[in-house]
Amino acid sequence: MRHRYMEEGLVREVEVEQPAFAQHVDVLVAGVGTAGALAVIAASAQGASVLGIDRLPGIGGMGTMGYVSGYYYGLPGGMHVDIDEATAKMGREHFLDRVEAKKTIMEDLITKHGASLALNTVVTGVFMEGDTVKGVSLWSEGKPWLVGCQTLIDATADAVVSMMAGSATRSGRESDGRTMPFTSVKVWLTAHGSISRTNHDSGYVNQYDPFELSRGIMQAHASQQLAVFEDVSKRVLFFAPFIGIREGRIIEAEQMITIQDVLAGRPEAETLFYGYADFDKHGKDHALESIELQDLYVAANLSTACFSVPVSRRTMTPKGIKGLLAAGRHIGMDHEVASLLRMQRDMQKCGESAGVLAALAARSGVDVSQVPYEEVRDILRASGALTDEHNRGVMFDDSFRRETIEWMNDPADIREALASEMPGVAIYSCKLLGRSIAPHLIAWLTDRDVELRYGAAIALALTGDPAAAPVLREMVERRDALYFKDCRRTNQFRSVIAVYLLGRLADAASVPLLSRMLTDEEEYGRPLYHVIKEPSYKLNTCKEFNELYFQLMSHAAVALVRIAEQHAEHEASIKSTLGEAFADERHIRRTTSLPEGTFEYDTMANIRHFTLNFCRG
Repeated sequence: MRHRYMEEGLVREVEVEQPAFAQHVDVLVAGVGTAGALAVIAASAQGASVLGIDRLPGIGGMGTMGYVSGYYYGLPGGMHVDIDEATAKMGREHFLDRVEAKKTIMEDLITKHGASLALNTVVTGVFMEGDTVKGVSLWSEGKPWLVGCQTLIDATADAVVSMMAGSATRSGRESDGRTMPFTSVKVWLTAHGSISRTNHDSGYVNQYDPFELSRGIMQAHASQQLAVFEDVSKRVLFFAPFIGIREGRIIEAEQMITIQDVLAGRPEAETLFYGYADFDKHGKDHALESIELQDLYVAANLSTACFSVPVSRRTMTPKGIKGLLAAGRHIGMDHEVASLLRMQRDMQKCGESAGVLAALAARSGVDVSQVPYEEVRDILRASGALTDEHNRGVMFDDSFRRETIEWMNDPADIREALASEMPGVAIYSCKLLGRSIAPHLIAWLTDRDVELRYGAAIALALTGDPAAAPVLREMVERRDALYFKDCRRTNQFRSVIAVYLLGRLADAASVPLLSRMLTDEEEYGRPLYHVIKEPSYKLNTCKEFNELYFQLMSHAAVALVRIAEQHAEHEASIKSTLGEAFADERHIRRTTSLPEGTFEYDTMANIRHFTLNFCRG
């Protein structure tokens, strides 16, 4: 048998004799947060012997310890619905808010079903026999502790246990390795005596560096304090010490879910639960995201379109490892899908699915991969964690716009939509149609209706046709500040879309235009940068951050990088331009008035670092 453990950030391995396990359980859940708490409850409800481990002194994760007590998308279903109803009742009768009530309700359920908890306890290693997990080593109250198990559920959210067991992991976006911004929560008392909270984007952080993480936490709390002093009617109770890390390591699973799968609506024969949300990535540096995401999010202006994502046990199984399941935001998916498949409701269903699977495996004495799908499906359907209604396809789903999205194929319908202020579905439909719609789009490039001309150019560029480039350059020359109205927030400026697409097309003729935008000292004096002054939910702007200026500059910089990568003859001049434009912090300072370490400052700093790294390469 082998004992695998972490030392100085690396996984080490030693051969050991048969460990002297202090106890053996059917299911051991490492991490009793959003997913893990439900895994403990679900597995024990099926009659399994269960031990839940957590490094924190409480259970429930961000929904309790992090004080994010509300939900953003995900679909209600499964055990968490009854828990939430009981929590609301207890919260009204005995507490000022739901957070402590939810912890109490879940702890009672864990006790009721005979499971055990070991809090303030850390998993220090995993025992492996061949490719199968046999147990773990723990550290609790200053001493080691060994526990054997049939199935280990990694609900740590950061794939720590999966890594020790031998799973490969990945983290962050391809362009610069950055993960999504983290969140910090301010809890305050309203003038009416009720408790409220503010969920605040607080910048980018490497949570695996203890010093960087600590600086991030302190900076986030300092920023929250500045906001406090602006509104004396809000009496702050506390800043939640448990910050919200939206993304970390992701396991290499037996089946990975990609953004291409989500956009194509790939079905899954053995679905355990559905995720449901928009690509809620939070960071505004869209230019550093993948082409697939930018085509949807930027070019087609569909940032708040919601997608259903079916999840199977293979996506929750680290590749090549038996006796192990992952439950939480670290299951097998790419960076883009990680922004969608992480909502609390869905992660609770993920934990419930893992717990049921593990309990059924223990009952039959088999690996979780051998549990008949029909058995776990029937249990999840009975609890409501898996329903046909959860497969909603693609939707606009908010108070601003609630309707199913049907991709278009009729040229007449597409023409009408492209000329409107809500052309997003038509634009993305043209991407899906590809060359078959191109003749119509090319014909519309010379139409007298400027809205149709511009809409057709955007749609044509998404098919990869360079004939769109002259009209795109016209939009940029005009610094067109019209923004589409497809979504409730994060709507895109038309000139920003054009800049992105010129880079996507690697249009060499746009190099002088884009270079002037980045280096001309008069650029920021143009009137369009000062037209939109007030914060707007339609644009998701704030008063300290010039959204239009940032989006144009960031997309121009990345567009030049893409052009240089395809046109070697322009590489030297483009590197010179980018080096000049980002030699100092002037673009950061013109974009935001907030200090280093804040979300707004870091957003432009990401662009600067990316372009300077390209210049050095």
